[in-house]
Amino acid sequence: MNKKTCWKKYVALLMSIFAPFALVRAQQEDDEKLDTYDLAELSIDEIPIEENIMPNSRPFNSVYGTDRSILDTPRNVTIISREQLDAIAIKDVRDFSKLTSSSYTKTNFGAPTTPNLRGQEADTFVNGMRRGGSVNGNGLPINFNAVESVNIVKGPAGVVYGTTNYLGGYVDLITKKPYFDGPHGEVAFSIADYDQYTWSLDYGSPFDNGKTAWRMSYEGKDWGGYWQFWKQKTHAVYFALTHLASDTYKIEANIEFFFADYTENWGINRVTQDLVDNGRYIPTALTDDDYRDFVLNTFGNGNNIFTGGRPVYDYGSQFGDPGFATIIPVATNTIPVNRRWKLAAPGDDSRGKSIYAGIDQTWELDGVTIVNKTLLGYKDRDTFSSYHYSEYLKDNYLIDNRTEVRWGGDILDGGSYNINMGLRLRFDDIWAVNHFFNEPVNVWDMARDPDLRRVADKGFSGFGTPYVPGKKPRGVLQHWYIGQDSFADVPTVTGGDSTMFNYGPFFQADMQFNENFSLLFGLTADFLEGKSKHPVLGSDGEMDWNEDGTISADEIERGFLHKDTLDLVNYNISPVYKVNKNTTLYATYNYSETYPAETGGRPVVTGFGDDQASELIEVGLKLTSEDGKFFMGTAYVDREFTTRNQDGSVDDVFIKAFEIEFNYQPNRQLFATLGFSYMDATRTGGFYASPYTIDRALTETGGYYVSPLFISPPEGVVVEAPGVPEKLVNALIQYKWENGLGVMANFIGWGEMDSGYKGFPISVPDFTVDDPTTFATFDIMANTARLPFQYEMDLSLFYELEDWMFKLTAFNVTDEENWDVNNSGYGNGSIVSRMPLHLELTARMRF
Repeated sequence: MNKKTCWKKYVALLMSIFAPFALVRAQQEDDEKLDTYDLAELSIDEIPIEENIMPNSRPFNSVYGTDRSILDTPRNVTIISREQLDAIAIKDVRDFSKLTSSSYTKTNFGAPTTPNLRGQEADTFVNGMRRGGSVNGNGLPINFNAVESVNIVKGPAGVVYGTTNYLGGYVDLITKKPYFDGPHGEVAFSIADYDQYTWSLDYGSPFDNGKTAWRMSYEGKDWGGYWQFWKQKTHAVYFALTHLASDTYKIEANIEFFFADYTENWGINRVTQDLVDNGRYIPTALTDDDYRDFVLNTFGNGNNIFTGGRPVYDYGSQFGDPGFATIIPVATNTIPVNRRWKLAAPGDDSRGKSIYAGIDQTWELDGVTIVNKTLLGYKDRDTFSSYHYSEYLKDNYLIDNRTEVRWGGDILDGGSYNINMGLRLRFDDIWAVNHFFNEPVNVWDMARDPDLRRVADKGFSGFGTPYVPGKKPRGVLQHWYIGQDSFADVPTVTGGDSTMFNYGPFFQADMQFNENFSLLFGLTADFLEGKSKHPVLGSDGEMDWNEDGTISADEIERGFLHKDTLDLVNYNISPVYKVNKNTTLYATYNYSETYPAETGGRPVVTGFGDDQASELIEVGLKLTSEDGKFFMGTAYVDREFTTRNQDGSVDDVFIKAFEIEFNYQPNRQLFATLGFSYMDATRTGGFYASPYTIDRALTETGGYYVSPLFISPPEGVVVEAPGVPEKLVNALIQYKWENGLGVMANFIGWGEMDSGYKGFPISVPDFTVDDPTTFATFDIMANTARLPFQYEMDLSLFYELEDWMFKLTAFNVTDEENWDVNNSGYGNGSIVSRMPLHLELTARMRF
């Protein structure tokens, strides 16, 4: 991208943001004062909107960009109110599975930033604008302090929103709005088991002119953890301002500051069926002294099978480095697992900060509505785990703008049409690096000293590993290292300094032919221009990382600059038949394409030629009662899509799902929701670190467990998709008596599912032979652990007295010993225990 072209694109972005100001300024002086906005207009039968859980009780535009009745929206959508979020005391995105179907979220390395929907990581939107910023569901915790409600859309985004990293669906976080009907305030404090403290303040008020209102919200968390070395300490500040400038123009602005000091949660390694079923863990067959000597002196020392010696004592892995084919002598006994174990060393943590600002402008003309939406974002975060995984995102930012022009009219006899068309402009600047090539998670014996769970510096420096100059290292390392992918066609680093500009025109039509039949269809194209350079050396620098006096010809020690363009399409068509005013049948076909991305959502410019697409067929039924107090939605889904793995391989995923959800709220005292989904998920498997479980080492691989091996199913072989439960059921019911006393019960059940891949042939190195350089092998079949159907129930007792509310919540009241799975590629190396019975006490005062 030359400077002239870049300058023009920045001007286009700025003009698209501020052009509506110029259009309305001349009219503002003459416009009459508007009536104050009344939130009560959005309530049903005297149920205030903030207490209403019915999906047909609030405006909804998270699919097609315009307000459309949820009953007539031809997609399976869950609208979650603030009342429901508070009822379940939401902690992170995994809790969405307590409220909607097809939404089991894997642990995503213990720091989930997006949920899983229909078997794939989902994307994150805020007020209809894509925030993104992840590639594997891992990242900064979601800040629910700014959130008023959540729209969960299953399946790819519509044409108004364009391409996203994830095609499984998205959550649209609808932020808190200012109050126009008078000042409102709330303070709250909660204390929970394991030293978890949360405090918050929320206040808003209109200005005297009746046209402007503001709202601010702050939340702080100081959370200790059930798991070893776990913490989450955050501060979140949110401010919103709405100005009703005239009867034709409105502007809404908000800004959110978020600071986090937290840890990931890899959980427990060495996953076996015995661990899942009986809580038994397999240790290493070394004394404590020998184990310490192995970790500190042998592991990663460069000695390998070609230099002779004995496995473990003289070399710790087949080729001497700590990242591949590590050798673990397996004990003959098992020990009870400590469910509070978390694979980490003292001092491991993640730190991050983000700033997001939104500006929404709406201009009403005669029969035409113009909407301009802008999202500005900044993020800086890092993660360090001594076992070893690290990633660093430095000063990333985004500018996203969308202009919509909406109009409608009459067609035929009694028919009508509505059109939404416009243009998206987006610029991403993402600097991100990571290192997972020295991540031998199963080598660590979790029954030993946690301070030994560290890959020593020689495991990096001894192999010429690049690093980030000036970035302060952690643990025992001398530098902040960057991974080097020596298996790529051209060896390169795992990271880059990337920019991408995206512009996309879109057209969405809603044709209402008569009172029974309508047709929605839309088309968009995204035109991407990306470039990426070496994160340290730029486009033409060089560095002798391995200090051998020469500069290699690859992209590790030499700078590089990659440029490419990519055109993507996204289109949909949905016939909708209204059986009567309360019942709708629909069918939807959607085709979407996306681009490859890595850590932090960084575009992989060299992979722009890879095919990544999604095809969705969905048929559904929605109905509501005459009085609007009951709602049901159900859908059958047949979907095929591609997904990109950590190593750059692309897999095909096949989903068939049935989903059904119910909502009921007859009055302010009672509400209930129920959801169920059944999913048949299969896929090819292109990335799998450890293809067999450690308990097979004694009987099948000579007493040694060799991990990781990175052996995947043969190309084209389809296996059951790990981490996707066949069934998920959730239920929520709350009742409040007139005296202020209330109870809540929430149930979730999920399963069965595999932790990793299974059922294909693998070859494991044989280190029992006299000469291991002959590369003798044990030929066995891949296996994994299978998790049974699991369930949990939460109960709350609360009391409301005038402006006060007190609530006691018991999570997992039956004290089930449940498990969650991690990223599928590490299915035999990570499993996370869910928390046992624990309590939380909350006090809230409104003023």
